[in-house]
Parts: sequence; structure tokens; C-alpha cells
Amino acid sequence: MPRNRSAFPLAMLAVAAFVYNTSESFPVGALPEIASGLRVGESQVGALLTVYALVVAVTAIPFVVMTTRVARRRLVMITIVTLAVSSLAIAAAPSYEVLLLARLLSATTHGVFWSVLAPTAAMLVPAGRRGYATAVVFAGSSLALVAGTPLVAAMSTTVGWRAAAAALGVVSLLAAVGLRAGLPPLLVEAEPEKRHGRPFAGLLRDRGLALVCAATIVVVIGYFATYTYVSVFLGRYAGLDGRALSAVLAGLGVAGLASVAAVGRFEDRRPRLTVGVCFAVLAAGLGGLGVFGSAIPAPGFVVVSVVLVGGAFAAVPVCLQAAVLRVAPAASDVASSIYVVAFQVGIAGGSLSGGMLLDGGRMDAVPYLSAAATLAALLLVLSAARPRSPRDDARAACEGAGRSIP
Repeated sequence: MPRNRSAFPLAMLAVAAFVYNTSESFPVGALPEIASGLRVGESQVGALLTVYALVVAVTAIPFVVMTTRVARRRLVMITIVTLAVSSLAIAAAPSYEVLLLARLLSATTHGVFWSVLAPTAAMLVPAGRRGYATAVVFAGSSLALVAGTPLVAAMSTTVGWRAAAAALGVVSLLAAVGLRAGLPPLLVEAEPEKRHGRPFAGLLRDRGLALVCAATIVVVIGYFATYTYVSVFLGRYAGLDGRALSAVLAGLGVAGLASVAAVGRFEDRRPRLTVGVCFAVLAAGLGGLGVFGSAIPAPGFVVVSVVLVGGAFAAVPVCLQAAVLRVAPAASDVASSIYVVAFQVGIAGGSLSGGMLLDGGRMDAVPYLSAAATLAALLLVLSAARPRSPRDDARAACEGAGRSIP
């Protein structure tokens, strides 16, 4: 598709990604308000992320395989409408149990949405611009991680967390309308077992994909062990709450947009350098949070460290998803679903381990463990990468042309 024709559908996919990711991380921004409103502990609110992630991990691959031949525009529409219903149900939830069930509704379609997002974006552009297209749509995801959460936090403290959930439901419906108008009919790839004669099970044995997914699990565990309870860290280490907390989280949004913009420019040309810088900055920010939060208390540097963490991680999913498309270009949908499972396992493991350490009085250890996990993940993802040859580029170009829209 020509660049001027692909801009709007890419933008609409970015909007959908923003809404979906903001909804997924909703408990992070509204954690104190949900806990007090429903009279449950902070770790129980954190468990909303854990259970959600486990459901996605179980349903993502089978649902993606089952819907391989369904038009992608229809799939995206179904997932966004389901999200809208889920968000409105959360807004009206009378108890913690009902809120949990409402979140699980959108969890069942979460894997399908994220599995087709990057491959759909890649189909809208030439093969040589896949990194750019991935960065554009994941800008919405990254913005949700670092700006959606502060918006939820700000609304939760001013008008209440129920109003914030209802607003997400309304925005989801508007996003569905925009996608219906802006996303063209997309070609559907062959079923996974027929792609280049490569069975689906073969993807599970692919060394490159396995390393990328292993790196994903490790880095996401590390990040979410800290990020799930970022409000708690900023409250105890920097004395922030209410509007001050929302302002700091908004700073993450600015940093995240800057990092995603930079990744969009360099990912296609220098993928190893790009991922190395992102992971290194993330590890430095997490380490700084530990040092300046407990070892050498300095509230100002705590805030700087948190902004570095949020800004760096905003670009991490872009790098990882682009790596998935590079190592498994012939089966991008299913490979992406495996990556989604890895990401959700990481979220579940991170939010659960962070909550356990928090309840066990080991809060000060969390940032250090997160930094160590990030460095370990960097080694894994660099091991998965290999220099591309002209033959690889030619093959990718042919595959991209076969899937592109006329």
C-alpha cells in the first residue's frame, strides 16, 4: 500500500493498541482507589494483572490458530468491541469478584488482537518498512504503558476509578468505528501448517523465536515486578501521591514517546544497537530506583529513575515484536501469538513476584532483581539476532509482497 494510503489505518491501529494496553494496565493506575473502594489489599489489585495474563497465556495460541482464516479487520473489530463491553462492566462491578470476571472477558480476545496487530501493520507497507510500521502501531501500546496509566491515575483520583473504566469503554467503541472506516480488507495468510510446508510445531523448535520469547519473559517479569507497584514505590521512596504522582507518570509518557520515535527511525537499520540501548537504559533506571530509593535515599533521583524505566520499556515491545517478524517472517501471526503468550507469562510472573516480595517486606530488593533480569534478557535477545544477508532481504521482500494489499 502506498505510504499516503497506509498512514490512516496505521494510525487507527495505534489508537486501538493504546486503548487495549491502557485497559490491560488499568489496575496499575487505579490501584489505591480500587483497593480502598472494594476494600481489598494492594496485592489483590495487583493480582488482577496476574490472572488476566494467565488467561491470555492459555487462550492466545489456540484462538489465533482457530481464527487464521478470518479477515483481520473483522478480528480487530471483534476484539475492540469485546474490550468496550468489558470496560463498561468493570465500571459497574459491585465487587472484586465481578470486576475480575469482567476483565477476563477482554482477556479472552487479548491474544488475538496482539497477535494480528504487527503482522497487519506489516501488510500495509513494503517489506523494508516493517520496523517503521511496527513502531507506529506500537507507539499506541507504548503510549498506553507510560501515558495511559497516568491518565487512569488522574481520573481515578479526581472523578473515580469507575468513571475511568467507563471512559475506556466509550473510547473503545469510538476506536471500533474508526477501524471500521479506516482499515481496508486484508488478505488472510495460509493456515500455519501450510505456510512454506512448515508445521506450526516447527515454530516451537525455532531457536531464534525461542530466544526472543525467552528474553521477553525475563525482561517483562523484571519490569512488571516493579512497574505494577510503581505507585507504591513513588509513594514510599519519593513521598508522592495524588496529582504529584499523576504528574510523574505523565513524565513517563513524554519519555516513552521520545524513545518510540527514536526506535522507529533506527530499528530497521540497526536492530542490535537499538535493542542494546533500550535494555541498557532500562536496567540503569531500575538499578537507580533501587539505589536512590533505599541505599542512598534521594527522592529527586527516584523520580528520574522511574522516568528512565518507563521511557526505555516503552520501546522494548517494538524491538521484540520486530525481532519476531525477522526470525519468523513466513508465519508471523502464529509466531506473534507465541510471543504474546511469552509477554503475558512475563506480566503474570512479574506482578505475582513483585506482590510476594512486597507482602514479604522485601520491597527494596525488587528494583535490583528487575535490573538483573533486564541484563539477562539482553543477552538472550542479542543471541537470537544474526546479521541479515542479501538473500534474507530478498526472501523477506518476496514474502512481504505476497501479503501486501494492492
